[in-house]
Amino acid sequence: MTIKQYAFLAHAHLRAQGSASLTRSQIHELLAAVAGFSTHAAFHHQAVWCDVAWRDTGLTPDEYGVIQRCLHFGMPPDEAERSAQGLVSFLGASGYAPVRLEELIAAFASDEDDWEEAEEPGPAVAADWVSTDLVGRMQQGFDAMLGEFPLLLEGLEAAAARGLASAHLAIAYLVEPYAGLSHEDDRRFGQELRRRGQWSAEPVGFAEIAAGTDRFVRVVAKHRYHLLAAARGGDRRAILLTAESYSDPGVLDLEPSDDMDPYDMADLADAHGRPELAYQWLTVLAEEGDVYAMRALIEDRGETLFRAWVWMHLSRLLGRDLSQDRHVAINDDGSEYDDDVGGPAYVGGDDGIELAPLEAEENTRAIEKAAQLFAIIEGRYKPT
Repeated sequence: MTIKQYAFLAHAHLRAQGSASLTRSQIHELLAAVAGFSTHAAFHHQAVWCDVAWRDTGLTPDEYGVIQRCLHFGMPPDEAERSAQGLVSFLGASGYAPVRLEELIAAFASDEDDWEEAEEPGPAVAADWVSTDLVGRMQQGFDAMLGEFPLLLEGLEAAAARGLASAHLAIAYLVEPYAGLSHEDDRRFGQELRRRGQWSAEPVGFAEIAAGTDRFVRVVAKHRYHLLAAARGGDRRAILLTAESYSDPGVLDLEPSDDMDPYDMADLADAHGRPELAYQWLTVLAEEGDVYAMRALIEDRGETLFRAWVWMHLSRLLGRDLSQDRHVAINDDGSEYDDDVGGPAYVGGDDGIELAPLEAEENTRAIEKAAQLFAIIEGRYKPT
């Protein structure tokens, strides 16, 4: 069934109930109202229809909202109430359910890895029916998805064509299980992405994929197109995913947050010629007590002498004095040497760092700064 066919059935049902004055466009408005949206445009921006019976979802039709829309159309109150009741009866008998894009994304993401990040103001939580009756069924195979969910797929592609980033991300999630490539292939794609700045291939529709012979190639292209389109549309979750999969530099322009790995961000910044950002992320790590980051700042990032001494004093407070040699036995591949395994051993580890001394007043200030940072670090790990 298509969206037009669904609206046609609803229209025919209401006409049979005596609501002959309703136009097809007004039917779309009433379907949006019964789903809890003020207008059809608002529905278009946040939700799509899906191939799950309304009666199986536990959703409550917004009958009052339908009455208000009918009154807005100029209907007499008794006809408005009759139309609302007719639409509710249609939903109970043969209507399909609306699904919010954020709920759909949350269901896909939580199914993969307990994703917690969502658009502001807070994490979206998927209703049980979205996870079981919708996403659960969609993941039973690509052919099954194409055959069972034409209404949903049409709605998602239409929303993506309007430039809705959340629709692009939802499509990327639903095709991802069928678009897996090796890490090396993803790395090569990331290199191409960095050269071109974007994925320029036109999106391939689900209908074309179903009819084509090179299905896997088309599914991979569709996944990449929609994921990158979501990222270019400003969806934070998509930006983080493209950074992880393809080393997409778009993430570097986001505000720092706990869902970003500082080491990954520093490496990405270096790879894209942004040493100032790499320095900032290493500083975040150092202030959190990462002694390796402190060493990198001192030895590789041109740290000022004062700040180098702050890190030196902080490393001592943490019991990992950077001025002391730390040598260990390692294997030839750099892994830790195991006496029980035996074999040739090599010397690994780090030499102690030597710094020029500070003036007494400056050194005191560096000690105080290190103590402040140490107190913050300790505070994070104290039981509440």
